[in-house]
Amino acid sequence: MTTFTTPSACPFADPERLFADLEAARQSDDPPQPETFGGARVFTDYDDIVAALHDPETFSSQPTVGTIPSPWREQFEGRVPSRGTLLGIDNPDHDRLRSSVNTFFMPRRLARSEPWIREEAHRLVDGFAEQGEADLKTAFALPLPLRVISRIVGIDPERAEWVGAALGFFMGPRDIYHPGTPDQKAAKLLDLHDHLRELMERRRINRRDDLISHIWDQRDSGAVDLTDFEMLSMFPGLMLAGHETSSNLICVALSHFLADPDLHARVQRDDASRAQALEEIFRFESAITGMKRLVTRDTHLGGVPLREGDEVFLAYAAGSRDPSRFAHPERIDVERTWESPHLGFGQGVHACLGAPLARLLLRVELGVLHERLPDLRLAVPVQELRHTVVSEGRGLVSLPLAWTPTTAPRRSSPVSTDTATPESVPVVVSGRREVVPSVVELTLTADGGGLPAWRPGAHIDLELPGGLVRQYSLTGDPSEHEYRVAVLREDAGRGGSRAVHDGVAVGDRLRIRGPRNHFAPQPAPFSLFLAGGIGITPLLPMAAEAASAGIPWRLLYLGRSRETMAYADELQERYGANVYLWPSGERGRYDLDDVWMRLPAGGRVYACGPEELLLAIEDSARRAGRSDSVVVERFAPRAVSSLPDRPFDVELRRTGTTVRVAAGESTLDAVNRAGANVLSTCREGTCGTCEVRVLAGIPEHRDSVLGLEERLAGDTMMTCVSRCVGEKLVLDL
Repeated sequence: MTTFTTPSACPFADPERLFADLEAARQSDDPPQPETFGGARVFTDYDDIVAALHDPETFSSQPTVGTIPSPWREQFEGRVPSRGTLLGIDNPDHDRLRSSVNTFFMPRRLARSEPWIREEAHRLVDGFAEQGEADLKTAFALPLPLRVISRIVGIDPERAEWVGAALGFFMGPRDIYHPGTPDQKAAKLLDLHDHLRELMERRRINRRDDLISHIWDQRDSGAVDLTDFEMLSMFPGLMLAGHETSSNLICVALSHFLADPDLHARVQRDDASRAQALEEIFRFESAITGMKRLVTRDTHLGGVPLREGDEVFLAYAAGSRDPSRFAHPERIDVERTWESPHLGFGQGVHACLGAPLARLLLRVELGVLHERLPDLRLAVPVQELRHTVVSEGRGLVSLPLAWTPTTAPRRSSPVSTDTATPESVPVVVSGRREVVPSVVELTLTADGGGLPAWRPGAHIDLELPGGLVRQYSLTGDPSEHEYRVAVLREDAGRGGSRAVHDGVAVGDRLRIRGPRNHFAPQPAPFSLFLAGGIGITPLLPMAAEAASAGIPWRLLYLGRSRETMAYADELQERYGANVYLWPSGERGRYDLDDVWMRLPAGGRVYACGPEELLLAIEDSARRAGRSDSVVVERFAPRAVSSLPDRPFDVELRRTGTTVRVAAGESTLDAVNRAGANVLSTCREGTCGTCEVRVLAGIPEHRDSVLGLEERLAGDTMMTCVSRCVGEKLVLDL
């Protein structure tokens, strides 16, 4: 190790020497504690940074966001949340709040935004294409992300400049693009929060395709519990990070690409080459220098002793250039693969929520600029470009560009402005009966028009009074022009069953969504229907279909007592010996291993019931080597297994390669070791970046991104955390 030296008067004082200073710190026995990062000890090695990011209990994110000073703190009380961004919030609140937005920012779902993002980009270029030169920062890189993130949240994009000026309050002296005193910006910030409150009230009833509506959907479904004020706190921080980092990234990327015309030509071949090159820029010079963390207990990091109360600065920019992880880290290599993921968006629970949006936005920006501005080039020597002051963020002050002036018409296509969510179907409660004590059956008929057709195994979303939305299996006859659902009263539940039992009567008008079906029976020589309690409901029409078709089947119905087992008498009267009742209060616990001794070869088991039963039948099937014979229906996310990870195989369908995923190894690392090159960000199942299509096999979902429907379908998985229920998965790689 060498002693830290730098020609600068103070380490990290010169933004043009940032990477030289970081490298010097890496090689130093005694790294500096620069004033730039508040005296925090700087960590530059990749493995140390990753270890800290995945240990948020020891390395708190509390110092990431400073407190609002007086007199504005008093002015904002009760109107502007003091911790208005997820970056500075620790668990348990962090995961609860982030779960309300995770699913909205998945790459697959954001793809629907690409047409209108492209249209917004073209409109901005229309304003300066004829000039032949412009500062891209102010003409394009700042306004476009602001318009995009405003629309994403639910604010009219035409108010984007006002939004940017309001958010400029949080940036302090770094905001050189929006004029005004701190008091003037504080007033705009208060107005912005009031506007967001108004939008929240509108979207409470009138949902659209925006983030505010999405969080209401999550709250109404019972998937997340948060207050209105907590919900308000989600938006300003996301908007600030979403536009500032994106504007910096596109300028930094173009500064490097345009400095090398051959590189620029390679980058701009197509969308795939643009996406690949951007990933290397995120590594080489991201918009994030790093983040501070507070040490919560005595510990060591990279062999360095740390005391409770110490602050550390995790230099993501240095970690992404660690030569122990990246070959020739000082070079831009647009063909680089990602066995070691870069740290451009961080990692862990605080990995950048908007990373998928940034990837999409920057790819679109590069494509539009390439299409619209012929002979695009730097208007000044690259050496004259200046970076913003050294801080947690990094960007260029300006990016002067030149091109051949053009009036060529842009290629555009109409973009729908209808962002309303699909409407649900109105129904009338035409019947209600008590099947057994604590189980009520509702009959629903169309309130005008008809009801969609369905197959056994289907379920609907029922919109209940008070805004709750719950999923219930259809339990009637698909040939009838009505739906039937049965609801077990669960006083300790989330309120949906109580709303049905206490608040729904014959004649009430409700709304439904669906039906959807991830539980439809497939052809098999024999089917065993395994029900636990109210899990009998989807199996009723499945048994009726099998009986009508003459397919061999049996129903094993488990319950606590005969009196509480809904439809038990009707089933035995109709099907006789095909129905086997097992009330555990009389007969004890059923041995599920017995299922596999009796199930014929090729037979399938369809199970629905409490999570304890579903986990038990899955574990029993695994022990018997019959995991592929079980199909389960869940109405809550599968519990994360507490068992040790088991090895399994993954077939990469496109290459025909099969790789072994070892116990303790992630699917992501295994497939990338085989050359799959799957991108990732958080590596904790919270961002959706590493999602891959599942072609065969049953994934064991351990993420917090996929919704219930997607988990039940099993068509995709998050490779960073999720594994395999059986012995093998086939992935679309």
